[in-house]
Amino acid sequence: MSKELHLRQRAIKLRLAGNPVQKICQALERSRSWFHKWWQRWQFHGADGLRELPRTPKRQPNHLSKQIRGAIIAIRDRVVRRRGRFARYRLAGAPTIRHELEVLGYRPLPSHRQIERVLRQSGRTSPAFRFAPDAKTTSYPAPVAKRSNQVHQMDLIGPRYLKGSRARYHFLTCVDIYDHAVYVEFHRAPTVATVLEFLVRAWQRLGVPKHLQVDNDILFGNPRRWPGSINRFIRLALRVGVELIFIPEGEPYRNGVIEQFNGWLQERLFALRLHTVWQVRRELQALMQVCRDEHIHPHLGYRTTAQVRRPISVRRLPANFRVHRRPLTIATGRMTFIRRVRRSGRITVLGVRVLVGKRRQGQYVRAVLFTRTRKLKLYHHTKLVKEIDYPIRGIE
Repeated sequence: MSKELHLRQRAIKLRLAGNPVQKICQALERSRSWFHKWWQRWQFHGADGLRELPRTPKRQPNHLSKQIRGAIIAIRDRVVRRRGRFARYRLAGAPTIRHELEVLGYRPLPSHRQIERVLRQSGRTSPAFRFAPDAKTTSYPAPVAKRSNQVHQMDLIGPRYLKGSRARYHFLTCVDIYDHAVYVEFHRAPTVATVLEFLVRAWQRLGVPKHLQVDNDILFGNPRRWPGSINRFIRLALRVGVELIFIPEGEPYRNGVIEQFNGWLQERLFALRLHTVWQVRRELQALMQVCRDEHIHPHLGYRTTAQVRRPISVRRLPANFRVHRRPLTIATGRMTFIRRVRRSGRITVLGVRVLVGKRRQGQYVRAVLFTRTRKLKLYHHTKLVKEIDYPIRGIE
């Protein structure tokens, strides 16, 4: 018998013997609220009420019925039967399983964590995919997308090798960060002309975005020889009215959506034995179709990309668009460079060093370049901190 149970029993016996409550509490060194709690417990439940009640709730919130657990496992097994080039790109994670449970009428619906726990307990989880570092920070001025074609991210993967081949290949990928619409191509040795052709086809298929976010690759406009020069990639974006956003140098994880997509793509694609470019391109067509029509996204209300885009109209480049194949002048527009200020107090914009100030070292600033006025405006958060003349090369 525990000491606490003995004290409760003694308190009840003293009270039944006619002793006042105050005297009982003094003798047992307990409070009046303690006595009344156990006195009421004894009146309602008898002597057994003096024992501690189990703290486990009658209904465990994490408990799932056998029917739902069985349904989760059955749905997972059905989805992962990767037979054919379309099935291998289907998702079999918690969002997909939860959506199918909802369509089938199961109630209450389990959470993503509960579904993942069932899959882990049944030995049906895939090896954990390593995502890019977390890019969330209160000081980083990341663009926010609240609708389709507001922000696209573009990236270059490579070089990569096919199994049994010594030739080097590259992937060009474009992803809408809101609805996850994707466009992917496969090339032997990409050049600026290759990137322009890819960009035109991506905008003919996905639509023209308001912003296109890229890293500082030389193909995307980072000059190595002529500081301040604007290449054909930037000129094309200006010509069609797209504002380019260049992420900080040396921080590829700021393109988090497309980095995660690229990791998933390579994990799926390079597990196959592909020997020819034709085979890879056929696989990419299947991958894009499955991503568009079958992948379920929780942040879109458990809808697919196709379902989100079906009721909206998007601005696309015409099929006969050939402007990028002719000499391009620098059109009126702007581009944004997100930069972390160095210890010297400087940042680099298209190869040109710009002084921000040492007091902002380590902080992120947005450098917005306007082509019409040749002005570079520096913003910290939403505050304009500096405006300078920028030496743009090649103004025609």
